[in-house]
Amino acid sequence: MSQTLGVISLLPPLVAVGLALWKKQLIPALFLGILAGKTILARGHLASAFLGTLDNAVDIAANKNNLEIILFCFLIGSLLSLIKESNGFQGLVRLFERSQSFRGKATIFPLTFLLAISIFIESWSSMLITGAAMRPLYVKLKIAKERLAYFLHTISLNFVAMIVINSWGAYYIMLLANQHIENPIKIIVHSIPYNFYCLMSLAVVILVMMTGFTIGPMREAENRAGQASFDPEVHNTEGASSGIVSQRKHIKPSALNMILPTMILMASVFWGLYHTGRGKIYEGSGSAAVFYAGVISIVTTSIYYLVRRYFHFREIMEIIFKGAGDLISIGVLLVFALTMGDVCRQMGTGVFLADLVKHNIPSFLLPAIVFATSCVISFSTGTAYGTLAIMVPIAMPMAGLMGINPAFVFGACVSGGVFGNNCSPIADTSIIASMAAEVNVLDHIKTQLPYALISATGAFVLFALVGLIG
Repeated sequence: MSQTLGVISLLPPLVAVGLALWKKQLIPALFLGILAGKTILARGHLASAFLGTLDNAVDIAANKNNLEIILFCFLIGSLLSLIKESNGFQGLVRLFERSQSFRGKATIFPLTFLLAISIFIESWSSMLITGAAMRPLYVKLKIAKERLAYFLHTISLNFVAMIVINSWGAYYIMLLANQHIENPIKIIVHSIPYNFYCLMSLAVVILVMMTGFTIGPMREAENRAGQASFDPEVHNTEGASSGIVSQRKHIKPSALNMILPTMILMASVFWGLYHTGRGKIYEGSGSAAVFYAGVISIVTTSIYYLVRRYFHFREIMEIIFKGAGDLISIGVLLVFALTMGDVCRQMGTGVFLADLVKHNIPSFLLPAIVFATSCVISFSTGTAYGTLAIMVPIAMPMAGLMGINPAFVFGACVSGGVFGNNCSPIADTSIIASMAAEVNVLDHIKTQLPYALISATGAFVLFALVGLIG
């Protein structure tokens, strides 16, 4: 077992989440949470802790994988700005308005689901691409963008987490191989039916789409959206470029101006995974793939717009830099969220929580306890990968010693890890989903959390029942 500072290691995430919910400001809350952790690590030397916080954030941002992800956010801002200024979003809305198959929510909700699961290779790309395509239609139909954020986050994350041929699958294989499991892929495939949280979450989304089931803060968001007049220029996000209508009236709205860049981005992600995986998509680097895809899509889209004489070269550059600048706050959020995860690792937050429950557990309760513990760790640290790195080396040997199906226990680890990524305000995917739907991160978490808790409760009951029966 790795070193841990014990119960005091819970302080950084508690400070960050508590201040965020209290003051509704996530960036200062994350900074102060990190500073609290570094102060503990620096044995109370506040000056050293402050400088250590800055150094830690710089180190995190300088990491190749993290830097690629942060740059991808800026690139997406540029791409969305190009699409907006070419009237691509407005063109898509008009295309659906003219379509005889357009029947409001009855069409938009299934389309959201199908588009999100079709981009199963990488969750960030799924959220951003689906969000860019669907957001104008949700605004037009007066559907709360908080509901779109919930759909994007839950569908993309939970579906991607169950697919073997992507970066998640490669990570699962590595973790299980390190536990000397002979056939990791077999365990992963057999664990899919036991991934109760992901399955429950997708089932709840389908139920919401079919029935309009609305509870808690989501009802308030829907009421606000229903009362608002349609104004595509209005925005309410933390730095995301917004609106769907360009002021450039000489450009005729065309859905192709959005569809083409989106398809290029999607195809480039697959190529990036193939290239970085040396022919094996599931072994590719997700961070490098989305970074390459962002650059390729901006370059090709810019060339296409220049050929169509929508803009001059100087205008293209102005749009690109303005779009990237609009997402500076998102980049800062990501840096601090990743830094918080690193500080929790240094303090042994996840190790402490896992150590609390690993002794004297009845065998039939092991999967349920593993799931619950993983939920707490992932919510506290905001990372599914980090949670799995802690829980798999603990849970899998215990499963072997207790004679429990290893696929069952692995499913519990994945389910718990995904839960925190799905509803923690300090999770990177929470930030990306909010950006894709153009809503405030805390508003997204507040409206999504009741649905996530319903899914988690159902999953816990299923883990307990199956453990008792089997």
